[in-house]
Amino acid sequence: MSRFQWRSIFLFVFALSASFSASASVVMTGSRVIYPSDAKSVDVQLRNNDEFPYVIQAWFDSGDQNSTPTTGKAPFVATPPTFRIAAKDGQVLRLFFTGEKALPQDRESIFYFNFLQVPPSNIGGDKGNQMVIMLKNRLKVFYRPAGLKANNKKIFDYLSFSNITANNIRITNASPFYISLGKVAVKGVNAKDKPPMIAPFAAADVALNAGKVTDKNVQGIEIGLVNDYGATVTHEYPIQK
Repeated sequence: MSRFQWRSIFLFVFALSASFSASASVVMTGSRVIYPSDAKSVDVQLRNNDEFPYVIQAWFDSGDQNSTPTTGKAPFVATPPTFRIAAKDGQVLRLFFTGEKALPQDRESIFYFNFLQVPPSNIGGDKGNQMVIMLKNRLKVFYRPAGLKANNKKIFDYLSFSNITANNIRITNASPFYISLGKVAVKGVNAKDKPPMIAPFAAADVALNAGKVTDKNVQGIEIGLVNDYGATVTHEYPIQK
């Protein structure tokens, strides 16, 4: 096997092991997929912003970041699973829940939608051995049962806080929805790391940047949530004494 072939294999594995949504040329409208349990299918829109075409492979996984079209396992399929998207053009994919796995009806379930963009090998002409980088995007898919009683538009009402110290805060999610935190701050002190996503009826401890006040005007607990449209909405809670 030639050195170039080995290099191509390495780049392919590298591309599959990471997500490059920020630099990808093929992008999806929205940052997440909401799949209502009573929907027959859900459409997603892809757009190629480049001046050349790509081949796209689409698949799902249940939490394996390193999944491939052959190893990804989830009760969803995308149609078409493989297609060519022309330069400056778009493509609609139809997502189907297969029903092969019974999912909880009292809370959301989460899966992941992947699409790999493969560029043409002759970009810029034939210049001998070239590195072809294939970019993988991975986005959350929330399977939402139709019978959920909680109102996800009032999700802030379902959060509570405990174990508040200079270094930490525990956030409890009493709702049946996954809550993706975009910001956590206590008295102007932000979270030390990227805020987590909290599963339904679960709690998470968030470490704080102790002593590093970024906003002296905030005296309570400031929470930013990523909504169904990918936007972050914020709310400030008073600290109970």
